[in-house]
Amino acid sequence: MRSRWIVTLFAVASVVAAWVGLQGCAGTGGPKTTGSSGDTASRDFLALLGDEQKSATYIGAAACVSGTCHGGSTSTTGTYAHWQATKHASNNVTCERCHGPGSVHAASPSKTNILKVSKSTNPVVCAQCHGPLVDQYKSSQHMQLIADPVEEAITNPGTYGRNSRCITCHSGLFRALYVDPNIDISTMTDAQIQEACEETLTDSPHAATCVTCHDPHMNTGNLSQNGEEVQLRKPVFNSDTTSIAPGTTAATFTTFNHTCGQCHNGRGTNPADSSLNSGTSRPSMHDSNQFNMLMGIGGVEGSGAPTKNMAHATAPGQCTKCHMPSSRHTYTVSYDGCAPCHTQADAAARATSVKSEVLNSLVALRTRLDNWALTNKGNALFWEYTTNITAADPTLTPPAQSGIPIEIKRARHNYYFVIRSGDYGVHNAPYARYLLDVANTNLDTLGVSRSASRSKMSTTQLLKIVEADRARARHSETGGLE
Repeated sequence: MRSRWIVTLFAVASVVAAWVGLQGCAGTGGPKTTGSSGDTASRDFLALLGDEQKSATYIGAAACVSGTCHGGSTSTTGTYAHWQATKHASNNVTCERCHGPGSVHAASPSKTNILKVSKSTNPVVCAQCHGPLVDQYKSSQHMQLIADPVEEAITNPGTYGRNSRCITCHSGLFRALYVDPNIDISTMTDAQIQEACEETLTDSPHAATCVTCHDPHMNTGNLSQNGEEVQLRKPVFNSDTTSIAPGTTAATFTTFNHTCGQCHNGRGTNPADSSLNSGTSRPSMHDSNQFNMLMGIGGVEGSGAPTKNMAHATAPGQCTKCHMPSSRHTYTVSYDGCAPCHTQADAAARATSVKSEVLNSLVALRTRLDNWALTNKGNALFWEYTTNITAADPTLTPPAQSGIPIEIKRARHNYYFVIRSGDYGVHNAPYARYLLDVANTNLDTLGVSRSASRSKMSTTQLLKIVEADRARARHSETGGLE
């Protein structure tokens, strides 16, 4: 088993990733050194090399596939053959550009005398040629790493590695090495998971890197929203939500075929009454159900045809349309990506209006839940999930969930579905409104009165209230790991 997964690791060894902006980076040997930016990239790249490799010389790509090494030079399906069809190859960006000088490794192959796959996924490697894009990436949340799930997978690999698969989204390196090559991580040994997670923390400590989204070795046919071949591992558009539908397992929803949705999904959140009655400890969606919200799937829905989605769901590039206009790698929302449907001013005004409306509706719903709990359970918190209650006040003993009506459980599911997406209606205003209407209708059947007036609180005040609940849910979900 071990030999199989090691071979697979070498089969996915990384090279340069973020594609747009490949300029002035050619030649078979050494990092780019032109200009101050290039000098910095060169120093950072050389710092990745191990002691054995620092004395090595550049020998050319052909030496990397001599005999049967790395698939051999005569293979028509191996890594070398695939690489030859890429823009990397046409720009003479070869193996050593990303893995360092290879003479010592060729003479005596070892993972210690070449820039091995875990280190070569570090964005420093890509910055040699794609410096401006990597600089943008460095300001993004993808650059950050919530280390606790990875550390937990080292000490408790059965739970955090094979079962819950937290590391498949919290470690871009783990995803590139194991998930995308379709290695069955349920069969990996504890030692293998631990080694991979230790490499994450030391070699490429980021939530996602260039190679999480891009395959450096081959053209994939997964085109950008502009129709360009940028070697994306997964497409940026997918309207088939089957693998992130309610009740799907971690083995399925963590491999969803979408560049952003592979991690930004609701991890099988299930609004069925049976699930709401059995899953009462915490909300069943993670702080990642953005794609579910975009596509209108996963909330408690009422009778009749629900309002599922809006034009955002079918926009070219879906998430990348607004989060990556002009291939910008900060991933922050930018209204310049809303053309031609909206001007920047129109998009900004609509987003502000929708967010204010949804936040008001959320707080109004929360107030109704508080009122029901105070009247019927003697504490305004007692509509909540059990671990959310103790996260708010460890001295409280949550009420038996069997005594919480299904209408409350439906309403709180929709409440958390909307706030954990974090966009407050901007991704899919019709679905957010619909879910909140369904929640309120359920409370109507319990006789919980509605407020006759709109809240006079500012958007900032409203956001503070719901974000506190969101943070409490996050805390209860992780047991305080974060």
